[in-house]
Amino acid sequence: MISRGSLWLPLLVLLLLAALSFWIERSVQTIASGNATGETDPEGIMENFDALRTDQTGRPQYRLSAKKLKHYTGSKRTELESPHFVLMDPSTSEVSAVSQQATVSSDGNEVDLRGDVNVLRAASTGQSALTMQTERLIIFPERKLLRSPGPVNIQDATLNLRAGAMEYNAVQRLIKLTGRVQARYISGNN
Repeated sequence: MISRGSLWLPLLVLLLLAALSFWIERSVQTIASGNATGETDPEGIMENFDALRTDQTGRPQYRLSAKKLKHYTGSKRTELESPHFVLMDPSTSEVSAVSQQATVSSDGNEVDLRGDVNVLRAASTGQSALTMQTERLIIFPERKLLRSPGPVNIQDATLNLRAGAMEYNAVQRLIKLTGRVQARYISGNN
């Protein structure tokens, strides 16, 4: 004959295992959601960061440098302090951009510059140097495309432009302005 006490022992062990597995699951969820430390602390920090992208023949395509780089594993986000981006192409003018901060997409195909963004397209044969100022500039390095989703001021030797947004194709050297556009011609005979 089986006593009543021997039936409670397996039930007590099962309840203890259920409580333990519940506690372990909660602990793992807290760490995975980033509440413990994950997202606030970068996985890696690099000072005086400088990267150069070349094509298959070894010719430089673009350079990205920064005072400080922080990479976060959980979101795969990369943040840059005082970034400097230079688009290099022998067939077109060199284009450089600086800002206060930037983020780089996880695949590296998009650089989002923010805060007092200044762009300089170097002078070339038949074209004067061109400067652009905006608060935000999104660069697509592989496509050689620069996009400002907000107000932008553009100036060269003969023009002063303001627009609501701008897109610059560095290969075609084509600037597309949208929104309210104001242009002022600067005479060279002053």
